[in-house]
Amino acid sequence: MASINILLVDDDLKNLMVLETILDAPDYRLIKATSAEETLRVLMEQDCAAIVMDVKMPDMSGIELAQLIKQRKKTQHIPILFLTAHYYEDRHVVLGYHAGAVDYITKPVHPAVLRSKISVFVDLFRKTAELARLNAAMEAEILDREKAEERWRLVVEAAPHAKIVLDSDGRMVLVNSRTESLFGYTRGELLGEPLQKLLTGGLPSGWLELDGASEIQPSRELTGLRKAGSTVPLEAVFGSFQSTDGHFLLMSLADITRRKQAEAALLASNNELAVKNAELLRSADERSRRIVAEAARAEAEAANLAKDRFLAMLSHELRTPLSPVLHAVALMEEDHECPPESRELLETIRRNVQLEARLIDDLLDLARIRNGKLQLNPENVDAHDLIRRALEICQPDIRRQSLDVRLEFVATRCRLTADPARIQQIFWNLISNAIKYSGVGGSLTLVTSNDDKGRLLVQIADSGIGIDPERLGGIFDAFEQAHGTRSTGLGLGLAISRILTEMHGGTIEARSEGSGRGSVFTVLLPATEVVVPPPTQASPAVPARTAPLRILLVEDHADTAASLSRLLRNRGYQLDTAASVAEAKTVMETSGSDVLLSDIGLPDGQGLELMAPFLAGANGRPVAGIALSGYGMLEDVRRSRDAGFAHHLTKPIDISQLENTLNTIAQELASQ
Repeated sequence: MASINILLVDDDLKNLMVLETILDAPDYRLIKATSAEETLRVLMEQDCAAIVMDVKMPDMSGIELAQLIKQRKKTQHIPILFLTAHYYEDRHVVLGYHAGAVDYITKPVHPAVLRSKISVFVDLFRKTAELARLNAAMEAEILDREKAEERWRLVVEAAPHAKIVLDSDGRMVLVNSRTESLFGYTRGELLGEPLQKLLTGGLPSGWLELDGASEIQPSRELTGLRKAGSTVPLEAVFGSFQSTDGHFLLMSLADITRRKQAEAALLASNNELAVKNAELLRSADERSRRIVAEAARAEAEAANLAKDRFLAMLSHELRTPLSPVLHAVALMEEDHECPPESRELLETIRRNVQLEARLIDDLLDLARIRNGKLQLNPENVDAHDLIRRALEICQPDIRRQSLDVRLEFVATRCRLTADPARIQQIFWNLISNAIKYSGVGGSLTLVTSNDDKGRLLVQIADSGIGIDPERLGGIFDAFEQAHGTRSTGLGLGLAISRILTEMHGGTIEARSEGSGRGSVFTVLLPATEVVVPPPTQASPAVPARTAPLRILLVEDHADTAASLSRLLRNRGYQLDTAASVAEAKTVMETSGSDVLLSDIGLPDGQGLELMAPFLAGANGRPVAGIALSGYGMLEDVRRSRDAGFAHHLTKPIDISQLENTLNTIAQELASQ
């Protein structure tokens, strides 16, 4: 039997070495993990007989990790032994056992005790595996028998040809209805009679001498004799089998009258059919290739759909925990007593959470691009404005690295017919890339110009570490990174930028004089003539709303609900909360809320179904809805719009973005 996996979890490598020494045995394969993330990854890839886990872990406690393990169907039955160097009260032990632990062992570990406990789990693992194997074999055997009986019934009773079973004396002991209709006899007239009654030449020699090893003999052509005296050409297939009742011969007789007629016709028109057959073969080949291609296409579409849903679910699961982190940062920043050094750390947290969200967006963008679902919404825009906006987003990173930024906007034709969000995404990716590879105190230069055809050229140059010549050709490929492990991210930003540029009819290229000599990225886009928008009449002033908005927040993620509630109350909003569809409907009856701020995924249903009763309960009073979700695909936004939500915000929710949306809603409600 193959080695059995034992997973050792401890953030202290010395402890792992001790455990490895104690449990080292030829029958065990010891797998080590030093963090919760590494533990979960191992359990996704490997089957383990037991887990020896330290209670105290750096990123989460052993009890929390055990709870995660027990929530997953694949790993919920794996026994967990907790190792602890401290005394725990009874309630802590109860928590451990509730989380799935089967035992506690106090450090320092007694080798004999640990080996004894592990051997018990290994023996249980082996017995469980063997029992599963025996059950599978037994089920397969039962299934085979049932299938065999079903095949026999179908062959003998419902076969399209005549079926006859002969005993060792050559007498008929079983016939089917097709035998009766083929020869014109009833079963009573045939059972017990010799087979020679149905054949003009009798049985072929040697048929009754078959050894009963269930062998099938080559088919033969015979001549059958009907009750009325006419003959019929037959194709006979026969074989023998042995049962508890003795040795039997099974015959299958097919009427081949039409085939004989067809053969005669084929012989008469052989030359003509040869030409037609060649043509049919060519047509069949083409049809086969076409069918194969259409099957392949359907499989690819199904795979893409499954991948899209997986990415959407992955996006939701990754985005949801990021919201309370951003909210906690915002709450701490609002504390006037927060020291400057803490604010710097908070900015680091905010920046990395936003980077994580950007990576998730890149993955979804790549899925949309590969499935042809990425849509552009072109407008007449100023490229210089979009570059400035991208630079503004990057200002915290520029300040942190003390970069010298120079702008040389020389282009006279700088307007584009393009999707502003996507063009700004291109510039943001290139500027972020330049900042990432520029050292502290480096320089960043952005230059625009027009070529001889009036097209817009945008060059983004940095004084950073440069790009090796052999890597230049592949830096725009997905998941490619110009500097290997020195890079951060997934290597998707430049690939997406190239595709977005090409979708706008442009090109993008990179050049570098080598390592340590910086790099230059050049974007070429078709420019348009300057378009001056027609003057618009001033809109009538919207009366200011005198009372603050009353918000119904529906969120089942406890951390997100708590932090977001506090932020909204700090900003003067009146707040009602609910954690499920049913609870939200109850609150609606008395709250009189102006805005429904609801997560889409709730434990007892979809947040989308709340908008209809919310509108109905307003009785004509102007209200609005904001959908919150970790799902950000186009179809997700469309569904929330179709359900009646005015806005769709993708997690992690930035409080400033939410506040801007609420201000917009306040103005809209005041004007109604």
